[in-house]
Amino acid sequence: MPNQIVIEPEKGWVRINFKELFEYRELIGFLAWRDIMAQYKQTVFGFAWAVVKPVFYVLAYTLVFGKIAGLSSSGMPYPLFTLCGVMAWGFFSVALEQSTASLLNNTNLLTKVYFPRLIIPIASLARGAADFIISLILFLVMMGIYGVSPGSSIVFFPVFLTMGLGIALGMGFFFSAVCAKYHDLKFVVPFLTQMWFWITPVAYGLENIPEKLKFIYYLNPMTWVIQSFRWSLLGIGEMDWLKALLTALFAIAVLAGGLFYFRKKEGEFADII
Repeated sequence: MPNQIVIEPEKGWVRINFKELFEYRELIGFLAWRDIMAQYKQTVFGFAWAVVKPVFYVLAYTLVFGKIAGLSSSGMPYPLFTLCGVMAWGFFSVALEQSTASLLNNTNLLTKVYFPRLIIPIASLARGAADFIISLILFLVMMGIYGVSPGSSIVFFPVFLTMGLGIALGMGFFFSAVCAKYHDLKFVVPFLTQMWFWITPVAYGLENIPEKLKFIYYLNPMTWVIQSFRWSLLGIGEMDWLKALLTALFAIAVLAGGLFYFRKKEGEFADII
């Protein structure tokens, strides 16, 4: 009787094979580049859309919240203040939506060959990362135009960026695993993201929120991600380290929970998707 080789996915988040993930780095790069190119393929303006979108949002929010509603922006020019929030929220929302639908978007690949399934939601972050880098360059240009220089607090920026990425990736792992069975979720998540946007101080400052409603924002982890972005890049607002620490712990818990659920379910993906 010939020897049979049975390939089974490993289970349990503690047994993640980082060496194997590294060995598949070329596949991660290929999937990431494919997603980036697919976004702007056959468009007239191509990558210029990555600049047009944040600029349009900044102009619209500045007009509505800064000019018409007269909301404050902690002494910063409103376009610069808003772009900082748009940049952070855009990275989070795109990463979450792309990772949620990532398994469905790669059904043919998923059902034909073996590779670490974690690669798919990880590679799906590329589109949001590309948009974020372009927005960050635009943000630095605007800082130069307005004559705003970052202070020493900028050294904490990578920490806060990692915090937001952890929340998005953890939720992405969980939702992508659920979405493999319940495809409706790919329509639900963008809707929930839009609802979440309006209770997050992206286009306005937290100081404009009535006291009786602030507890809603305090419970929102993305509030402290965006507040941390503005504090580290623009030096505005006071940093609440306790709330930042709680947000960091929340990000770790979400990432670990999402990873655990993904690993638990990944053996079923090829059969149920």
